Amino acid sequence: MARLTKEFAIRLSEPVEDAYLECIDRLIINICKHLGTGEAYRTADWELQKLSELGQLTEENAKIINEAVKSVPQEVRDALEEASAESLKDIEAMLKDAVEKGAVEKPMSNSVQQELDRLQQQALDKINVTNTTMLESSRNAYQNAVQNTVFHMNAGLDISNQIGAVIAVSTETRNTALKKAISQLLNNGIYGLVDRAGRRWSPEAYVSTLIRTTSHNASIDSIRARQNDYGSQIFQISSHAGARPLCYPYQGKFYTWGDEGGTFTDGNGVEHTYLPITSTSYGQAAGIFGINCGHYPLPQIPGVTIPSDEEIQPKEANTKEYRESQQQRYLERRIRESKRSEAAYREAGLFDAADEMKKVVADRQADMRAFIKKTGRKRRYDRENVR
Repeated sequence: MARLTKEFAIRLSEPVEDAYLECIDRLIINICKHLGTGEAYRTADWELQKLSELGQLTEENAKIINEAVKSVPQEVRDALEEASAESLKDIEAMLKDAVEKGAVEKPMSNSVQQELDRLQQQALDKINVTNTTMLESSRNAYQNAVQNTVFHMNAGLDISNQIGAVIAVSTETRNTALKKAISQLLNNGIYGLVDRAGRRWSPEAYVSTLIRTTSHNASIDSIRARQNDYGSQIFQISSHAGARPLCYPYQGKFYTWGDEGGTFTDGNGVEHTYLPITSTSYGQAAGIFGINCGHYPLPQIPGVTIPSDEEIQPKEANTKEYRESQQQRYLERRIRESKRSEAAYREAGLFDAADEMKKVVADRQADMRAFIKKTGRKRRYDRENVR
């Protein structure tokens, strides 16, 4: 049976994630380029000049976004079609065999494409909102960076000389203020989504999760649609290493898309009990078939299909692998964030700050090397690099 593994889902999402990684890098560098230009003007003059560039900056950022994500609609379509094809690769042969044995009837139509069209449109609608939010947040991030720089410049002056903030500031004072403002920009600047809990998601993190989830849904919905075409409802839930707590208890067991449970006899004459999928964690974000879930349904045709007998990983080992995968993602994000910071400081002309951040990059890379050596996991340099 074809497997839509977590690694496969990540690969499907990477082209879209890469586009947004490049986009966010370019937006931050463009903002820092504007912040770093000009002489050591008086504080009020510097602020006025920077704010006068806001319209030009917004136009430039809109162009950056359009260029960076222009390939995304096709990449989304490709990801969904590949996920669907992979999930159905072996199922069609099984269903054909079931038709020949008289267990099911050959359908008059294939409803999979409708599901893919629906999922693509849903994903693109969310991506369009993300693009708008990203542009708005980049505009706000620039304004906040200007205001924060002015605040820090004023804080660095003798209070007795701050009458109207009209005196000229030294290059050293401005650079110190700019460093603090860019640090705030990097930590709380550009985002693509604000969720219900008020948490801000970086664009690349959100679209990556969106594509992985949508691809997984394409796999599941393609299987469900094809089962419905054939009048089939029963399935077995797949098993994999590193399953989440709300998924682990259901691995290898039998369920139905319908509302009522029952029993069926498999191709070996063995009887199995099945329950409605609604009796599981199905429908919860972290539940079975939920966000970032690596499971999928294995259709069962009574009297024909032989269920999967793969060994389910012991819970202790399952938990260990899941935690290690999450730890590696955390270390990858830290390396990438520090590299982005280094690039931003250099673009703003803050070379001392960039050199300091370069040391942070080296320290975080050392942490990753130690983690890889300890766990034996494969290192993914592509997830650590700034585009």
